[in-house]
Amino acid sequence: MPYLTFSEAVRRLEEAGEVVSIEEEVSAEVEAPLVIRELASSTGKAVLLSRVKGKDYPLVSGVYYRRQPQLLGLGSLEDVGQRYLSWLSMFDNPLLEQVDKLSAIASIAWLSDHFPRVVSVSPSQFKVIQGYELDAASIPALRHSVEEDAAYIVNPVVLLKPSRSKNLVVLSLPVGVLDERTLLLVVPPRSRAYHVIGEAAASRDRVIAAVLVGAPPPLQLAAAIEWAGSPGALFLSGLLSGSYTPITRIVDEIPLPVGAEAALVGEIEPGDTRPGGRVMLEDGYLAPELPHPVVRLRRLVLQKSPVFYTSIIDREASDVVEISRWRDFFLLLYLRRFAPFVKNLRILPDDAFRTIVVSVERASARDLLKLGMFILSINVSPRLDTVVFVDRDVDVNSPPDILRALLRNVDPGKDVTLMPSQGGSRDAEAENYAIVDATSSRSKAAVEAGGETASRLKELVKRLALQRPSGF
Repeated sequence: MPYLTFSEAVRRLEEAGEVVSIEEEVSAEVEAPLVIRELASSTGKAVLLSRVKGKDYPLVSGVYYRRQPQLLGLGSLEDVGQRYLSWLSMFDNPLLEQVDKLSAIASIAWLSDHFPRVVSVSPSQFKVIQGYELDAASIPALRHSVEEDAAYIVNPVVLLKPSRSKNLVVLSLPVGVLDERTLLLVVPPRSRAYHVIGEAAASRDRVIAAVLVGAPPPLQLAAAIEWAGSPGALFLSGLLSGSYTPITRIVDEIPLPVGAEAALVGEIEPGDTRPGGRVMLEDGYLAPELPHPVVRLRRLVLQKSPVFYTSIIDREASDVVEISRWRDFFLLLYLRRFAPFVKNLRILPDDAFRTIVVSVERASARDLLKLGMFILSINVSPRLDTVVFVDRDVDVNSPPDILRALLRNVDPGKDVTLMPSQGGSRDAEAENYAIVDATSSRSKAAVEAGGETASRLKELVKRLALQRPSGF
């Protein structure tokens, strides 16, 4: 199927009656997130704000919320999952027998259909703003609380490339707009972005950054699948769409995927950071972050008549949460290939994506420990610090059900395993990784556990029990 751009996806939603338009002027300071949340929750539709106070462009949000992938040009979730599994299956038998060579050639040909391709783009299709005309403050970024230190673009696709390297990292993370020519990247210390920027700074290399606002849906999904690693998000987005990712070289320093509404391109100089501000998270807390890498904006590449896109921050009514459900579906497919006892899983937005709950059937404590360590090692979510295993009949989407399993089945001296990490969690008590066996199995093996395990379990219970209402 064709590779759908963001504007084409929004047009499909409009034709299906899935967009509600607001013509009245709305402020990006707290008011817009509230309006979007209420309308998206009550109607299930995307929200288009035609006039954002003090901004030059309209804003759309809720494009993914309660949406099925086929409406956005991806096919059904099952179809997309099958393409993903087809790619994974190519690595099952790396040592091919003679009889397998023909099928290997066919597989290579199939893969080649999905590699990104450089395409020519007419100058009439876009506009490049730079120099004195550059003004990032004209972008309708949102502030969810008056206590936040900046307005944020939530759910952009961010491309990072050290200037002396060919490696390109693609992921999604919030971007703050500080002033006309300065952006701030909210980079959790367990994310790939943190390591790429840190390694570049250690070698005194600058990092080229491109922030894609309104990225094509296949690329938006691929950017959320951080554990994919080696194939790269540009290849993966083509694979998931059943096509290829078109890219252009209109900016020399970094390849830009075609089909985004806007690309904010700049540089991160070695060690250029700003003290971390207070950023709203999905659990409703304003979380202090580590120092933000600073992007010095050089140019803004716009589609003709662009509509800017951002998600809101909410534990239910947001695009980030909806895309996380799709991501968790792919993670489930991935883990089941070598851990068939896994039945379901969810990385909890209620806990700002710091806890993954995995329901299992008939697994030993040793197998759960190995799987938990693997999950924590593959960057399934940059804030993830806790893995909880529950029985298959526990609803992994229900914090109350998970909480009951923790209270009924967990002995802190046996069922909680702590491992050191590099820190970066919001809570000082939660700087270690934790693997919690909350299954009801009677064959649990005792695990050496220090005094910290009980306090960590209490912290996890508090995180799940203190639920704020949607909309905080």
